[in-house]
Amino acid sequence: MELRHLEYFLMVSKELHFTKAAEKLGISQPTLSHQIKMLEKEIGYSLFNRVGKKIELTKVGEIVQQEALNIQGSIQSMASQIVAFSKIEIGELRIAVLPGEITDLVSTLCIQFNQLYPNIKVFIETTDQVEKAVLENRADFGISFHLNQYDILQVTKLYDEDFYLISNQRHEEPKVSFSAVLDCPLILFPTMHQCRKLLNKTSFEMGRQLEPIVETSSIKSILNLVRSGIGRSIVSRTLYEFYDTGDLFFQHIEKPSLTRGVYLVMKKNCFINYAAREYIKLLVREIEKLHFHTEKDAINSLYSYVL
Repeated sequence: MELRHLEYFLMVSKELHFTKAAEKLGISQPTLSHQIKMLEKEIGYSLFNRVGKKIELTKVGEIVQQEALNIQGSIQSMASQIVAFSKIEIGELRIAVLPGEITDLVSTLCIQFNQLYPNIKVFIETTDQVEKAVLENRADFGISFHLNQYDILQVTKLYDEDFYLISNQRHEEPKVSFSAVLDCPLILFPTMHQCRKLLNKTSFEMGRQLEPIVETSSIKSILNLVRSGIGRSIVSRTLYEFYDTGDLFFQHIEKPSLTRGVYLVMKKNCFINYAAREYIKLLVREIEKLHFHTEKDAINSLYSYVL
């Protein structure tokens, strides 16, 4: 079995289409089909069910896919270790992150990271399946709110964050109940946004329904609309800290309080390349500087893991 056979197989298992896979690999479709048949002959089982032009992985194909991904990850890890051993500040950093404000946090830190390491390329994948991106070696690590527990993943809580009701006027009360928030004219993110999903879930549990007067995916638009006075908004502390909000005022939300954990996800017992280690250290320093609610044991464990 040759590595190129596994490379061809992984591309077909990703595209589930021989012609598209062949185009991406830069080979002809008949050549690709022949190579897959050779691999199937060597393994002794069919890897794909072929129904007309459609294909799908067989049970054996699913096993081979997972093991091939592990082999691919080991090869990438070996290459990363060689680069790290030479202590040359070059290479790539791949981060998987949920859509929303955490993407803003990661992107903002990229400015500092690029100033320190201009020769390292950074790729940010915005996805609802952060853990899958890490498992499939598309990312060196991921940052997520909700987690599916996998035995081969190392999960560390970075911090807990609160949500604020923001407006253009100062309020005497530092806190406001969620039921009172629902009575305000609200400017919110669309329903697919992670923050909005939490708000929808909380209001549903209270037997209420969110009815914003404006929906927009642009945080800058939300802040400008709040400044204009036409309504208020609910934002995470991460967003509040990383944008120009000095002219706005916030209240903590209670009854219930809105909080969520932010987690860093990596593969267990997997080499962490130089770029990932340096970015994670930069991320932790930024979290500590902003005095987020962190668990010291978890952060200390993370430091020891990446050093």
